[in-house]
Amino acid sequence: MPFHKESFQLLIRVMRRRGWIELPARGTSMYPFIQKGDICRFIVTKEESIKKGDILLFRTSSGNLVAHRFCRMVTRNQQLHYLCKGDTNLKHDEAISLDQMIGKLTRIERNRRIIHATDLFAYVWGRTILTFPMIALLLRFYLNRKESLQA
Repeated sequence: MPFHKESFQLLIRVMRRRGWIELPARGTSMYPFIQKGDICRFIVTKEESIKKGDILLFRTSSGNLVAHRFCRMVTRNQQLHYLCKGDTNLKHDEAISLDQMIGKLTRIERNRRIIHATDLFAYVWGRTILTFPMIALLLRFYLNRKESLQA
């Protein structure tokens, strides 16, 4: 989702004041864990509280607002960066710096039901998708097929 610099700054101010922000999900990159129309709550987070498998909200260098799963740290230009990936994406995103990061997912609201990022299902799904990257390929195939049948 393209996000203008002014909107980004407003989002940061709201998060700092409230400590959290809720945003509607778009796209299929985190399917089935996050689905279109889900309301995702993100909290302000500190670098030391981020762990592998967390879903991070960040702004890409092209200005898009993205929520993807944190996979690992990488070094770019002698600085540590975060490498994230959508669960159904076949490649990692561009590495992001700490100043691009906005927050960390704490919960998803779907059809009046709350799914916490700390729930057993969320933990198991996160570990599974990180351990078996072939699942992303299968999910992407399924989503592409589903979209072609609906067209």
